[in-house]
Amino acid sequence: MTAVPSRKGTGLYTLCAGIGALVFFLGPALALLADVAALPAASVGYAGIMLFTGGIAARYDFATAANRWLQLGKNLLVALAITLAFYLVFLFLYLL
Repeated sequence: MTAVPSRKGTGLYTLCAGIGALVFFLGPALALLADVAALPAASVGYAGIMLFTGGIAARYDFATAANRWLQLGKNLLVALAITLAFYLVFLFLYLL
């Protein structure tokens, strides 16, 4: 059994996912405690979801690139597209 070699960028991707998790959980709660409307608070939560999923996708090489920042950027774009689809459904239901 061989050990998995250390890859460059894994700390960056984990940091991005961790920040995304914090934004997802704390952002809407703090926004609502500060009497911000529900729609901006939910938007902050969706931004956290995008950061989290982009970081996790980059960590596990969903979209690869030679540069770790470029790989993170590519995966954040994929996460943005997917999160935007769910956000649009949320907006439709919210404004209904």
